[in-house]
Amino acid sequence: MNKSSAVGGSFRDPSGFVFVVEGQVYRQINQVYREDYDRLMTSGLYAALTRDGLLIPHTEADPALAQGERAYKVLQPERLPFISYPYEWAFDQLRDAALLTLRIQRAALEHGMSLKDASAYNVQFVGCRPALMDTLSFEAYREGEPWVAYRQFCQHFLAPLALMAYRDVRLSSLLRVHIDGVPLDLASRLLPLSTRFRTPLLLHIHLHAKAQRRYADSDVGGAALARGRQVSRISLLGLLDSLESGLRKLRWRENETAWADYYAHTNYSTAALDAKAAQVARFLEEAGPQRVCDLGANTGRFSRLASARGAFTVAADVDPGAVNLAYREG
Repeated sequence: MNKSSAVGGSFRDPSGFVFVVEGQVYRQINQVYREDYDRLMTSGLYAALTRDGLLIPHTEADPALAQGERAYKVLQPERLPFISYPYEWAFDQLRDAALLTLRIQRAALEHGMSLKDASAYNVQFVGCRPALMDTLSFEAYREGEPWVAYRQFCQHFLAPLALMAYRDVRLSSLLRVHIDGVPLDLASRLLPLSTRFRTPLLLHIHLHAKAQRRYADSDVGGAALARGRQVSRISLLGLLDSLESGLRKLRWRENETAWADYYAHTNYSTAALDAKAAQVARFLEEAGPQRVCDLGANTGRFSRLASARGAFTVAADVDPGAVNLAYREG
């Protein structure tokens, strides 16, 4: 029997979990998720999302790998060469992950399903494109039910992005401390008064936080409260439009960071920069690396030389403005 090891964090979901056998990653789907998984695969949603690169594809693996009697199927997801985390991402990366989540929710509604999870940790970047990696995030859509992942979306995406835009871009690090997303009451207190005059932030952060406080002592959980309200499909789509509008209007002053405009003020002349690039390119041609990690990459000028030569390249820098520019130009 092959020895397997479970990925601990995935056990929070009763629908299934991730485990590793001989270095290969698998996802077990439990019987409790059988109906929703079958709907995902037969409704056309899985095909549409994987075709457009929005969902990490999988193949169904040998059922003998299943662990326990609860198992329904075992999946083998396409392996990702690198895993990153939301608190490491640039502003535009986190926003693109948010916009991806909204796009997937719209597609899910078109196919009679809905996202039950909207965690930023369910998104990974394939190259410079975000993609959902959690196959178990979908459930059947039931007419009249609200989006149960709405609060989670606001905590994982809108709240940290608003704080990054209006307070300090380094506040993305709150996602490291708050793995379930930035609490909306905290975000509401930290955001400036002016954000109360911006409709999407007023609705989805400030008033949302107030509603949470109102029901904090209720015997009924937040998800149950949400399910108790009747919300039309048109209203759901309006909610997604409002969230997207709020996200797209967020701006931050990236050029104020220390290294974002390094090449505009460096002592390097154009000729010297070109000569350095030629040296790096020559080294890459001679070494022929398959993987490159560029630490202190700034805006990724030299990282792109490696990527252009077929090497899987990770560019990292401590300056959020530089990383954001590197991502946009990637």
